[in-house]
Amino acid sequence: METADIIKKIEEIEKLYPNDSKRDIELNSFYLLSLQFVKNYIGQDTEFYNSLLNYKKRYNDDLFSMGIQAVSVLRSIKDYLKLQLELGKSQQYNIKIDVISDFINQAISLINDKKYHPAASAILLGASLEEFLKQLSEQENIDLSDTKKTIDPIAQKLYQEKIITKQDYKDITSWAGLRNDATHGNFDEVNDKMRILNAIEGVNLFMRKFNN
Repeated sequence: METADIIKKIEEIEKLYPNDSKRDIELNSFYLLSLQFVKNYIGQDTEFYNSLLNYKKRYNDDLFSMGIQAVSVLRSIKDYLKLQLELGKSQQYNIKIDVISDFINQAISLINDKKYHPAASAILLGASLEEFLKQLSEQENIDLSDTKKTIDPIAQKLYQEKIITKQDYKDITSWAGLRNDATHGNFDEVNDKMRILNAIEGVNLFMRKFNN
């Protein structure tokens, strides 16, 4: 989500702040909505998120104060962004992951379009996976300066650094094999539509593990 879109969403959330006197449920809902929004789109490693989370731990029974704190944090984020200040790596990471998700959705569209061979989806899926692994490495501060920037070497590095599991590594190797067969013209190996769809679902699940 781009900066302008985040500001717009914040303004929409601010309008949901309850003004009636009987509003405990609405205040709690508003606070949780704000907390989840900041977690997803601003980042857990920011003072904005920590401020909201710590306030809940300290004043869990004071819904009015929690609502006011949520309003204050949202306003601070909006002012921060309007000053064109960078939120840092987490926000840039989220933006890039959104782009990768769009590519995976395109892979799903291609596989369901009879005009295209399943290999087209396999190639797009492989490119999406490769880019995700690069972004994951950057997010986890993994040095890839001595690593070839393709799926297998990056995955091996992530496994060595214990960022991904042995099963993750095996799955990635399998998905990379589909991409390699497609790019090298081994179309008989990537002619199974269900196999490609299963791979797409697998990559989606893999990505979600690192974006909750």
